[in-house]
Amino acid sequence: MTDKELQQKRLIAAVIDGGIAIVIFVAFYAVGWGLTFAASQASESMGYLHRIVGFLGAVLGLAYVLGRDVFGQGRSLGKKTQEIRVVVAATGQPVSFVDSAKRNAIFALGSSLSVLSSTFQLIPCLGDAVACFLIPLMVLSGLIGLVALGVELYKIVSDPEGIRLGDQFAGTRVIR
Repeated sequence: MTDKELQQKRLIAAVIDGGIAIVIFVAFYAVGWGLTFAASQASESMGYLHRIVGFLGAVLGLAYVLGRDVFGQGRSLGKKTQEIRVVVAATGQPVSFVDSAKRNAIFALGSSLSVLSSTFQLIPCLGDAVACFLIPLMVLSGLIGLVALGVELYKIVSDPEGIRLGDQFAGTRVIR
């Protein structure tokens, strides 16, 4: 396989993996809002359930962003569809969770702030106030994430070996 073929496969895998992360977020967000509506129609005891669902969604989203390359022995769902995988560059072995987290840390800032915000929201009243102060940081982290995505995609297509900053930081490579 030429480098161009590998780069194309990586880009397609990145789109698939990004879509999966978005689906996780939207699904839990929608369920949370559905529970909020149900709580307003039913008893007060359901009013807290949407916060727990939001927290679980944020934690699962962060876990997917950081560990997506570990679950399939170096193959996220996107990479599995493209028949590529991530390995430790020095040994050729599948990546560990730590390797995957290092490799994908640049994309985890927004997810980390979502976990922090949803954790605070588990605290009645005070948590909502603190979570509101995190909104500007969450917007900024989203913008940083978009810039990071652009830089990483540029690195994949411009580097002769397709090695992005996350790969350099974690000592990993994507191979067929």
